[in-house]
Amino acid sequence: MKSSSSAASIPDPTPVLFLIATILALVWVIGDSSLPGLLVASAALALAAIWLFVDYPWAAVVALIIAAAMPRFAVSIGGVNARPEHLVAILLLVALPLWLKRSQTAVRWIIADYVLVAYVAMNFFSSAFSSIQPSQTVKWAFQQMLAILPYFFLRILLVDPSALRRAVRVVLAVGVIEAIYGIVAFYSSQAFKTSFGVTPDQYGTIPGTYATQYEANILAAYLGACSVMLLTMYLTNRSVKYLFAFGITLLGMAISLSRAALMGTAFALLLVLIRGMRLGSLNRQVMAKITAAVLCVALIAAPTLLGFYTERFSSLEAADITADDNLRGRVVTTVVSYEDIVVHPLVGNGTASFQLLFDFSTLNADIESGWIGNTPWRVLHDTGLIGLAIFSFFLGALLIGARRTLKQKPYPELSALLLGTVVYCFSFQATEGTLLAFSWVHIGLIGCALATWQQSQDPSSEPLAAMPAS
Repeated sequence: MKSSSSAASIPDPTPVLFLIATILALVWVIGDSSLPGLLVASAALALAAIWLFVDYPWAAVVALIIAAAMPRFAVSIGGVNARPEHLVAILLLVALPLWLKRSQTAVRWIIADYVLVAYVAMNFFSSAFSSIQPSQTVKWAFQQMLAILPYFFLRILLVDPSALRRAVRVVLAVGVIEAIYGIVAFYSSQAFKTSFGVTPDQYGTIPGTYATQYEANILAAYLGACSVMLLTMYLTNRSVKYLFAFGITLLGMAISLSRAALMGTAFALLLVLIRGMRLGSLNRQVMAKITAAVLCVALIAAPTLLGFYTERFSSLEAADITADDNLRGRVVTTVVSYEDIVVHPLVGNGTASFQLLFDFSTLNADIESGWIGNTPWRVLHDTGLIGLAIFSFFLGALLIGARRTLKQKPYPELSALLLGTVVYCFSFQATEGTLLAFSWVHIGLIGCALATWQQSQDPSSEPLAAMPAS
């Protein structure tokens, strides 16, 4: 809800911004179309976006969710790969103070929020004082902060339960669109040998579909979490659209051929069904529909994927895990990074510093740089025992808060988000995902759910105000 007095104190920037954008566009058209022209056009788009976010904060929420799903696209700025999630975060940093001045919505901060601020600060501290190349690791710490900022943006913008529900639906809708694009990319590569959205040799001779995500493993984790959320919502809502979307995202997860995501998704879906039985929302009729949806996915996927998965799992040997190329690379990076951890055990070596300390081309000549695949190990390497403790405290605070909330009352969106994180718990042990924004959007929605629930249970607090539409 807007305050008329506060809103009146800020002149409407629309005419000025459009005037500036028009002038800049004309300059670009009249002049040449070289780099200066591109910068001018970018500035015009940035001004228009800031105006949009100030006047329509819901557009900022949608932009965050969409940008987080497409980190594959990047431009190099100052030696750092700027992805859509980073650019949207920077625009929101400019727009947010103006919106906060207009808004009367109160943000209820929870303990996890303060702990996350400490984790961001720890990244900068270790990057500045423990890195072999502080100038570079501080840049990466800033990049990590931009990936984390969507958590706080959502906490500020989603203070109303109805807005949170809409945001969850947007996440699921974007997930379905991402799955459809990934499915088209995969089957197009198989039928017509196209390469959009697919790395043909991701797993040796086996393709990996990434769609617009960073890589195939990340896409699988993202869509696996979406499928778990959709099935959770279906057991609550019983709408056929959730069941149909569940099948699409499940197929999208499968075509990426990620073993960790496949196992994590299967385990999480099992938890969803067990929870459904306990709550009485899973009966024979519902189970029959879910089974039919899974069988349809299996029938579509089996002719193409069965051979790929057989080859992927056949390379695993209990007696020698290094027989698998991917596992061998993870073993090497873990062993080598352990030596770095021993040097700086308390504060770490700086954000994403492993690529400065290890030459990845020794593993694969096509790899120029990389990261540690395991999230806890990467956090330990970069920020030390102190950073890992802070990070664990943050996740623990969210988990405890979510369990307390769900014990008091079933909260479908929170249940879906919490069960979706089970997939990440599996997949992030093999592929680090917290350096990208999509995981922080997911975690941020959990924080929003906890805060809005606590706000509604506090008799001394003012009623929640809806997000202003304009």
